[in-house]
Amino acid sequence: MRTKSTIINFITDAFPQILILILGLFKSKIFIQVLGSDKLGLYQLYGQIVAYLVLIEGGIGSALLFRLYKPLKEHNNEAINSIMSASRIIFRIVGSLIFIVGFVISFFISAFIKETNFTFSFLQITFLIYLFSQAIFYFTIPYRTLFEADQKRYVPNLIFQITTIVKSALEIIIVLSGLDLIAILISLSFCSLLANATIIFVFKKTYKNVNFKSKKDFSMVKDIKDLFINTLGNLISNNIDILIISKLLGLNFVVIYSTYNYFVEGIKQFVDKITGATLSSVGDLLLDTAEKAKKIFNEFNEFVFFVASVICVPMFIFINKFITIWYKGNIEVSFWLALLFTTVLFYQITRIPLKVYTLSSGKFKVVKRFVILEIIINLLLSLILVRYIGISGVLLATVISLYIADWLTKPLVIYKQIFMANPLQYYTKYLINTVFIVFIATMFYLIVPKDYSSLLVLFIFGAVITVANLLVTLLYFYLTKQITFISRFNFFKKDGQKYEN
Repeated sequence: MRTKSTIINFITDAFPQILILILGLFKSKIFIQVLGSDKLGLYQLYGQIVAYLVLIEGGIGSALLFRLYKPLKEHNNEAINSIMSASRIIFRIVGSLIFIVGFVISFFISAFIKETNFTFSFLQITFLIYLFSQAIFYFTIPYRTLFEADQKRYVPNLIFQITTIVKSALEIIIVLSGLDLIAILISLSFCSLLANATIIFVFKKTYKNVNFKSKKDFSMVKDIKDLFINTLGNLISNNIDILIISKLLGLNFVVIYSTYNYFVEGIKQFVDKITGATLSSVGDLLLDTAEKAKKIFNEFNEFVFFVASVICVPMFIFINKFITIWYKGNIEVSFWLALLFTTVLFYQITRIPLKVYTLSSGKFKVVKRFVILEIIINLLLSLILVRYIGISGVLLATVISLYIADWLTKPLVIYKQIFMANPLQYYTKYLINTVFIVFIATMFYLIVPKDYSSLLVLFIFGAVITVANLLVTLLYFYLTKQITFISRFNFFKKDGQKYEN
């Protein structure tokens, strides 16, 4: 049932993301044309500032998920009730603190921007409305986490994905109607309230036996000291760039960065749904045997490399051409930005198994020192390189920090402490597969035309290269015997027995 639950979770989480990505393209284009790049940059900046307020959560959500695996597997209702009762109190405090600290920060928003013509009151009001729309999500984390730990992530997936689609459509309508950023943010808050109310309603219908008045188990709080560093590391890796660019380069450069990053994040979120879809399954799997966990880990790596090749090669070749045509030359493009953003996406995809197994096994404390190293490298290099090569410097710092402090370390932890094996096989296969992907990306880049007259022509060439790349990648993975993961897409064996591994 693990495979079936994982695939259902993935489908309900990932496929609506395609529609969200398409709507987002129209939204960003309309925002630039109607509201201007400054307001779009401001909207994107708010997201990064609020992301840092999430540090208040400290990673308790991951600790809660980890703590729920065992009692759910053992059907220990008393333990489940104790954990859930404590988590609801914890996240009510977290949500309240996020808003309180955010309110204080609202007085200093202009400090995050190099130059701005926005008034103090406009900055504060718009930020507070955005803050409210994000802070209320933390009040429902316990409800969503139980669904996820119980391998029913598809329930909150559907609720929040549908809400996001409605929100994106509303934002487009609001902008085209001539309304401003404040109206957009109010609609965002309304959709957030509706989504959270719905998840609570569905939770009460699904888990009628959960008693939030039970004896409270706050043991998950013990993991905060280790999880906080991991949370901070992920935050620095994913959210520091825009803050540095906004402060040192300005909001117009934020828009350039965010335009590229929109594609990276959109694709990453689509693929990253694999993390959410598999997290509970792997957590359950690790309660069995190390040998079985290693076998699935190897298949998982084969799969993410296949996905990385299929996605990243066409993206590198066509992203600049698409941005130029779609935004009618209003966004500055660069070969190096395309290369660096694609490299970041490539690593974010290929690191998914490392992320899933680290979180699922509860190895928060072990990897803490490596996360600290990643933070230091990324932050220092970003502040230095941005002054010399601009946005490219920030991205280069991210790439260097990821490979030094993440890629060189997490496999050691997973192989030596979970599998009790040598990680040399992982590194060797990673490098060989990477060389193959670089080779075919270079080959296709050199043979495609450099200019296109329209989106239609671009899509035709894009489709041809994507299919060709898919076939070449499939052939490579077949010849190197890395295609075992395909069997995981069968819900049932031929004899009708469920595939349980």
